[in-house]
Amino acid sequence: MVRKRAISQISNRALVSRGGVFLAAQRVRVLHCGVRVRRVHEEPVSPVQLRPLFSPFPYPSLVITHKNPSGSTRKVTSDSYQKKEKCTKKEEKEEICAAEEHRDKFNPDAYLESFYKSASEDTAMQVVLFFLPGILYRLPSELDSVLDLGAGPTVYLPIALRDRAKSIYTSDYAPANREKLQSWIENRSTFNWENVCKWIGNIEATMESPQEMQEKARRLLKAVLEVDVHAAPVVRGVHWKVDGCGEIPRKFQVVSTVFCLEYSCETLQGYFQAVKGACSLIEDGGYLIQGGVLDATTYNFDGKTFRCHCLKQNHIIEALKKNGMASAASDGYKFITHDDIFLLISKKLK
Repeated sequence: MVRKRAISQISNRALVSRGGVFLAAQRVRVLHCGVRVRRVHEEPVSPVQLRPLFSPFPYPSLVITHKNPSGSTRKVTSDSYQKKEKCTKKEEKEEICAAEEHRDKFNPDAYLESFYKSASEDTAMQVVLFFLPGILYRLPSELDSVLDLGAGPTVYLPIALRDRAKSIYTSDYAPANREKLQSWIENRSTFNWENVCKWIGNIEATMESPQEMQEKARRLLKAVLEVDVHAAPVVRGVHWKVDGCGEIPRKFQVVSTVFCLEYSCETLQGYFQAVKGACSLIEDGGYLIQGGVLDATTYNFDGKTFRCHCLKQNHIIEALKKNGMASAASDGYKFITHDDIFLLISKKLK
């Protein structure tokens, strides 16, 4: 464990060599997709001490969240607390959308601007990107095939796996998100991923520029797939594929799905079906990487509130067991959580 007195002497590479898992100090309430989360670290290290070591961005201002009796979540920053009543009235006008409406009502441009423009704008993204190297560390050093299942319009996973995977496939349910993924692969994206690359690069201690990181990842992308975790088969079609790609694999060595499965449904049975669909795409001995937020009933951006399943940790364990996935450390299972935000890796047992 890194101690406060020694933090300035510890390199990023040393931390990554220990699996990328570093716990530092601070309890701050933050908001991801309209969901209450709290960054929880174990050792007394201040954000000021963390910033020079890991992040090119200033830390976000304090965010206070408030849940009213209806279960909706409010976001109030420290410099706008006096405007709480005004913000509440504005949020009440948001359109309420069912989980299945992601297909037609999800706005990828607004989503990226809201949560991925810089790491300082969404602490849940910070947590996921910070602990992702520790999860990836548990994978084999070389990966034949990886599927980013329900990637939305995001590409941070291919970037993080650019030195380990031979072939990467990305996918989503919504046509607009698949268009965004294709535009990034073809280097005509209107969204700038440089800040996210810098965040990942700082944790990896890489000397590569954001442009180099993205180009390496682009060369590994083989196809953009249309998927539906509630249908069989899950892969419904091929939106785009590189020339000479050949046949799309029926199963993959690694399936990664972050902020997807519990957001694709509103019931426990729906969640179990989504996990079943995801696990059906993993080859024997392969791995599932899953991330999300516990105890969330909605998330919001762009004037819309999307309903989702209120996920509990016991739901996760039960679903893994039902689908032949490891749920014990001795079998290849690791669960990392910072209060409401979690990442896990689970090996598919033969």
